[in-house]
Order: sequence, then structure tokens, then C-alpha cells
Amino acid sequence: MKLSLFDRLTRQRSGKIYIFPTKAGWGFMLLLFLLLILSINFENNLAFAVTFLLASMMVVAILHTYSNLVGMRIHKATAQPCFAGEDAGFSLYLSGKPKVDHQQIQVAWVSSDKVTTIDLIENKEAIVELSLPSLQRGWCKPQKVKLQTVYPLGLFRSWSYHSVEAKALVYPAPVASQTLPATSGSGGQGAVTEQTGSDDFSELKRFQAGMSPQHIAWKVYARGQGLHAKRFASRQDLDIWIDFEAWPEADQELRLSRICYWVLRLDREDRPYGVRLPNKHWTPARGSYHRQQILQALALFGMDDVGRESADVI
Repeated sequence: MKLSLFDRLTRQRSGKIYIFPTKAGWGFMLLLFLLLILSINFENNLAFAVTFLLASMMVVAILHTYSNLVGMRIHKATAQPCFAGEDAGFSLYLSGKPKVDHQQIQVAWVSSDKVTTIDLIENKEAIVELSLPSLQRGWCKPQKVKLQTVYPLGLFRSWSYHSVEAKALVYPAPVASQTLPATSGSGGQGAVTEQTGSDDFSELKRFQAGMSPQHIAWKVYARGQGLHAKRFASRQDLDIWIDFEAWPEADQELRLSRICYWVLRLDREDRPYGVRLPNKHWTPARGSYHRQQILQALALFGMDDVGRESADVI
């Protein structure tokens, strides 16, 4: 959205209230000017009365439009984390002057066309939900918020700008990989699972329909012991590790996205997992706190403000 001249001149002055005629306001003033010329030309008292009545209405509209925005402020703001490519959500808590009604207050980001209109009538607080697109992982820091009103007659537009302190944490966008990379357990403990095509022989089982002919034990069959199939097994560790170095062909962002995918998947399956990053690792565990710690580290990986900002995550 292209900013207007007044937005470019005033957007940095937070808390100041500005007022200017709308297009309808300029047309109304032009009408008043023409009525005044006609009244003077024809010396018509009724025309003078109508002109001054409309002019007084315009002055009252100026005062009402301006006062409708006086006292409005954003006293609190929260943000919800999201994944890169999604919209980061922000909740703005607006309040006005006590015992004063604020009507038709338009709330929007400075450079956005999406406007939310609220009324504060006998309410101490109103919550407005706004969103911002997040293009990359890290912190999504919002722009200034514009509060605007044209109430009551639409002849004048009053607006002000307010800073938002909250910022949303943006996780890497999950990117699926076909298989979980090779993992290693803790202390060598693992569980044996059957795995077709493995080199570790497990046992012989009587051949049944559906088994692969390639696994038939022909030597056993030749000794007259019946038709059997070889079964193989591999040892799969109970503790699953997701390692940053498991995808040497991928760049840093793709590795982080794949780790994010497996963290979410294993968390949904309620399986314990650990993660190894170049600068930190987490031992296998499960639960929302474990997931949140890892996702936060993935979002801030390689950034200078990781340690300083981690406490601000909502």
C-alpha cells in the first residue's frame, strides 16, 4: 500500500493526534463557500441562517471527531508464534478515557489496507486481532499501529500512531524428508525390530504366501527340512536423535526446516526424541515444554540475540 503524504510526514510521531478534512469535508466546505456567496449576493436572511447553521455543524464535527480519539491508547500487546510463511498474530488491548464512549475507531497497521473497526461503549477495554505476514524465521517485529476515526459525520479524519512492543517468534517452515536420518541411542540401549533387507540374520520361519522368494532358505529346503524363509532384524535405538549434521547436502535453512518437521511429527506420535545442533543439544524427552525449547532454538539459530531475547518468547 502506498502511504499518503500525511502518513509519510506524521507516522513517526507516536501519540500525537492529527485531524484533516476528508473528501466529503472539502466538498462540504466548498458548498458552504458557495452558499455564503449566494447569501451575500441576494442578501437573503434565510440563506445566511442555513449557511451559518451548516458552518456551526462543521465546527462541532471537528470537536467531536478529535475528542473521539483523545485518550485512546494501546496499553498491552501480545503475540502468537507461527511458522515462516504464515501470518503472525498480534492481540492489541485498547482502552480509552474513563466514562467516555469512543465510537467507530479504525485500527490497522500503518502500511496495511486491512482495517478493524471497534466501539468502546461502556467498555474499559477492547481486544483487536491483527496479523502480519512472516517471511523468514526469527523475530517478527510489528510496524506502528494507526488509530483513525471519521465519526460522527465523516467530514474530518482524525488519526494517531502507536508503537507495539510485542514481537512474534517465527519458527522455520517444516519441510518433510522421506526418512528419519540415522540415529544413535544413549548407552547402547535399543530395541530389535524386524527389517526386511537387513544384513543381520534373525531366525527362520516357515514359508507362507506373500513372503519374498528371495528370502527362501534353499539349503534348509535341500536338507529336507521343509520350505523356510529367512527373517532379518536390525537394532533400532529407543532414544531417537535428530542431528543437524544428518543432511550434509542441505544448506542451513533446509536443515533447520527438516529438524522442525521431525520435531513436530515425533511430538504428535508422543515419542521421545533428542536434537543436536552445533551449539547445543537436548537429550531425548517428550512433552510441550521440550518441543517449545527446541522450536525456539531453531527459530533463533545463528542470531546474535538468542540469549538476550529468549526470555521474551510468549
